[in-house]
Amino acid sequence: MVARVLCLSWFLVGCNQEYDVEGEQRVVYESAARPVDPAYQTDNVSQKTKEAVDVLWVIDNSGSMNDNQEDLAANFDAFMAYFMDSGLDYHVGVVSTDMRDPDHAGKLRSAGNARWIDEQTVDPLADFEEMAHMGAHGSAHEKGVGAAYTALETLRFDYNEGFLREDASLHIIVISDEDDNTADRIISQEEFTDYLLNLKEDTETVTFSSVVNEQDCCSGRKAEGEPGTAYMQLTEDIGGIQWPITSEDWSTVLMELGILAAGLKGEFFLSQLPVLGTITVQVTEDGETTEYFEGTDWNYDQSRNSITFVGYVPTPLATIEVDYELL
Repeated sequence: MVARVLCLSWFLVGCNQEYDVEGEQRVVYESAARPVDPAYQTDNVSQKTKEAVDVLWVIDNSGSMNDNQEDLAANFDAFMAYFMDSGLDYHVGVVSTDMRDPDHAGKLRSAGNARWIDEQTVDPLADFEEMAHMGAHGSAHEKGVGAAYTALETLRFDYNEGFLREDASLHIIVISDEDDNTADRIISQEEFTDYLLNLKEDTETVTFSSVVNEQDCCSGRKAEGEPGTAYMQLTEDIGGIQWPITSEDWSTVLMELGILAAGLKGEFFLSQLPVLGTITVQVTEDGETTEYFEGTDWNYDQSRNSITFVGYVPTPLATIEVDYELL
């Protein structure tokens, strides 16, 4: 009698032997494992943005803010670079922190006859400078939260009608060297947090960024004022960017704020697991394709299975092509 014994193909391919139970073993055939060509994957991802974006700048106009207003206006091109000629439908408006002066008090600042900058604005940089560089004679009791709420809600269908849109993402950016002093009768910190968290169906389309004094800012250095504790807490609760107002690097923070507001991404996730060292990345922008290199231009995060660009963010509608050997 003959019995057939099969070797586990998990370890050996094509091993098949016959055994004679009477004692003699005969090999019927035995073949070696054949090499398998590696499989490759190509992921094509588009740099998508929210089609409509509303950005509200809340700028302190009290006595110590003149230099900060000048720095903001002088570097504003780093912010607008992600909006101009991007195809985005954007509104960029400005209010002051002065809730005492009825000409301010949540009212959008004007440049010419326009109360906000959009894709039709002929010279957005000049208009923003006119809006933002409003002087330093405002109230010393800064109420940035109250000004933002008044602009977005109280005056939404009044003086500021048309600025805030249902289908647009919203990004609030506060520039101040003092903490918020909004009275609870206008709106409390907790109420404002709830208001922002419930303003849009997708909470990730609302951010609150704060360029303010940090906790250890004011111990004899050039900083004036006090830490922006309330603003920083809103940034933590809502999401956004925190940046010290004492920094001289306004270009970088405005670039990061522009990236955030435009909805651009610097991190892209792979659809499959790659063999390390086999990933190649190309980006096509405006019809031109450029190769980017690991370690210099981007890094791979194995725990997140993603690539993250270093010092660069693909522009709106750019196509990111990632090729790699499948693990």
